[in-house]
Amino acid sequence: LPREGPTMRKLSMKVIVGDRSRAFRIASGLLATCQILLFASQQARAQTAFYQASEQEIAGAPGTLIRQEPMFGAPDGASAYRVLYRSTSPDGRPIAVSGVIIVPTGPVPEGGRPIVAWAHPTTGIVPRCAPSLAIFIFQQIAGSRQLLDRGYAIAATDYPGLGTPGPHPYLVGNSEARAVIDSVRAARSFPNVGNGDRYTVWGHSQGGQAALFTGLIAKSYAP
Repeated sequence: LPREGPTMRKLSMKVIVGDRSRAFRIASGLLATCQILLFASQQARAQTAFYQASEQEIAGAPGTLIRQEPMFGAPDGASAYRVLYRSTSPDGRPIAVSGVIIVPTGPVPEGGRPIVAWAHPTTGIVPRCAPSLAIFIFQQIAGSRQLLDRGYAIAATDYPGLGTPGPHPYLVGNSEARAVIDSVRAARSFPNVGNGDRYTVWGHSQGGQAALFTGLIAKSYAP
């Protein structure tokens, strides 16, 4: 090609425009990512007070709600809530445990909705590792879309000490199981769930242990 002339100027223009377009797309993507991360960090900081409960607030029957708030980004056809509910510590004391309740918006079947208690795998051992603080909590619950489409409600506990003040009693089976069972009790109090008596526990990794211990203590802890 000649060094100057219409052909070279046209080629140069295409390269410049192409580079600018690509740079614009990259910048736009980075800006969107930064906005998402900023929103998520603001949400996490904003929730700090939500997870705090006084002794007076904690006093009460296991599985009853202390507070709830709607969550942004719930799956289509469902409503999601961040919850703080009452449970029992490994040494038998009343404690607060956080989690997420997801409820389909369709009509409640006769006898109430069956509930799937999702026992999460290992996420960490400090309060900020709570699944209810995760950006993509709904995507982390594998199969949640199919469960909701079939009318199941989902109760997803954080376990004690995740979200709420620690320490988190990691791999203490009775502690995990109590939190799982009480998350089901908390879910039953939502209007679109109904006071049914059917639930199942689904978990792997740490959640697998939680599911096993739930089976061991369910009849004695929550007959």
